[in-house]
Amino acid sequence: MRISILLALCCIIGTTAAQEPWTLEQCVKRAEEKNLAMMNAGLDAELADETHEQAYWDMAPNLNGTATHGYNYGRVVDRFTNTFATDRVRTNNFYLSSTITLFQGLQKQGTIKRTELDAKAALLGIEAARNNVRLEVVQAFLDVLGLAERVSAAESQAASTREQVARTQALVDAGRVARADLLSLESQLAQEEYTITDLSNQRDQRSLALARAMQLEPEQMMSFEIQGPAISALRIMEPTASSNEVLANVLRSNPSFAQAETRVASAERSIGVARSGSLPSLQLNGSVGTGFSGRDIRVVGEPVVGAPIFIGATQSGEAVYTPNVSYNTELTPFKDQLDQNLNQSIGFTLNVPLFNNMQNRLAIDQARVQHERMRNNLVGVRNDLQRNVLDAMVAQRSGYRAFLAAEKAVEAGTLNNSFAQERYEQGVITSMELATVKAALNRTTADMINAKYQYLMATKYLEILQGLPVTL
Repeated sequence: MRISILLALCCIIGTTAAQEPWTLEQCVKRAEEKNLAMMNAGLDAELADETHEQAYWDMAPNLNGTATHGYNYGRVVDRFTNTFATDRVRTNNFYLSSTITLFQGLQKQGTIKRTELDAKAALLGIEAARNNVRLEVVQAFLDVLGLAERVSAAESQAASTREQVARTQALVDAGRVARADLLSLESQLAQEEYTITDLSNQRDQRSLALARAMQLEPEQMMSFEIQGPAISALRIMEPTASSNEVLANVLRSNPSFAQAETRVASAERSIGVARSGSLPSLQLNGSVGTGFSGRDIRVVGEPVVGAPIFIGATQSGEAVYTPNVSYNTELTPFKDQLDQNLNQSIGFTLNVPLFNNMQNRLAIDQARVQHERMRNNLVGVRNDLQRNVLDAMVAQRSGYRAFLAAEKAVEAGTLNNSFAQERYEQGVITSMELATVKAALNRTTADMINAKYQYLMATKYLEILQGLPVTL
């Protein structure tokens, strides 16, 4: 038993250890396949499609069959023999009926068009949910990459500080510098190591958030890693598109806006469907039925003539007799009764709504209110998209400018740091001055990385809003 458990654990460990790092495209694809919101949106689309198909079938006539089997006790009129029965009588009834609506104020035609729009809106809902998933994954993915870049930069700075501590220790041992300089560098190194730990924790948290967005299994999360191009390999280009141009592309291709437009059209159709309830309707009805009765008796064979029966005498004393004729009878067979009791009917039903407790008028008013709500929702979606586009473009431009400035600051800070280290080793500046220079370099490096990923996130956000592929 223990051996089998160990083998299973080894298989799991081997599987997780062999897992390849995930690219952005793979993360997005996995999240789209497993995201519950997208699955529910797909189910909503399936339900809307079924409702649309049902609207078509509502145009066809219905057909219903009925069969009964029962017993009557006590005095009752048998419907097939039209005679009174006082004993138990078995009855069977069989019906087929059908109804087709010839005119109903074009309500069914309007319902077909409305459900078609609802099905289209549900399909667009899948794309809207897919965009939300993409945004969530891209944000988490870039956060992890950015934090990984900052961890790498902080580790490089800490490694440099460790070398400086070692050189300063040698100088202290030789009596060339004061021990206070060494303590200052050790304090700086401790702060840099704390920064590494803090950034690593943030990276792990965002990595876990990304894994959750992808619906990874717990054993997959243990070895989950991502890969992306290095910060130096990513091109930073100055944004040139205008806000009007981007917004036009978004409104033309964004599924959330298209879904809101479709819902407005559906709500408008609902007004016509509600109005049709105030118009007369005409239906064609048809039915065929038959039945069986336990009192349906028929004569069989020839009459049996018996001796006349004395019933009295005349005034003169002459005897009066009545004929004595009897018949042999039997219960009419089931099949024969079904044939003789067969009946058909056909008719038209005209329904004119005169007063239905204000239901039709209230239905029209409610449909109008819903239409206004959908129009307001459309305006709200447009405003949200416009605000998001403007915010993203501002973030993109500010990230671009901040990156250029931070890049120059890093270049200058790197040269200044190298020069400060040389001066410190020559005893020209103190360890506090060297720490100040290195701290400034750390800040500008972090600012450059943050600006870079701010630019990337804004760019990817604009691409997703415009329906462009998600790549990195």
